[in-house]
Amino acid sequence: MIFQFFLIAFSVYAIARSMKQYAQKRVSKYWVAVWSVLWIVVIGVALMPQITDHIARYVGVGRGADLLVYLAVTFLLYAVLRMMIRQQKMSEEITELVRKIAIDHAEKR
Repeated sequence: MIFQFFLIAFSVYAIARSMKQYAQKRVSKYWVAVWSVLWIVVIGVALMPQITDHIARYVGVGRGADLLVYLAVTFLLYAVLRMMIRQQKMSEEITELVRKIAIDHAEKR
């Protein structure tokens, strides 16, 4: 019961932070919606954990907690892949920009 309370409290806090970030124009409306839905699902699971057991059995996983762990690991691995791709693209763009600046600077001399 204590864990559920903290999970719900943190989820409400995370939704409020997302909305504050949107108000400060740091994130788009799309991402506020995505994160809000995610945290609302977390609240739902905290209030009714037996739901995950039903879903887990339907998809062929033994327990709801196992299903949540599998989904979390899969999501995190995908997020790391996306960040690596984005970082590589930014690195290439920075290299290209530095080359252009160096050539422009050398031509001026």
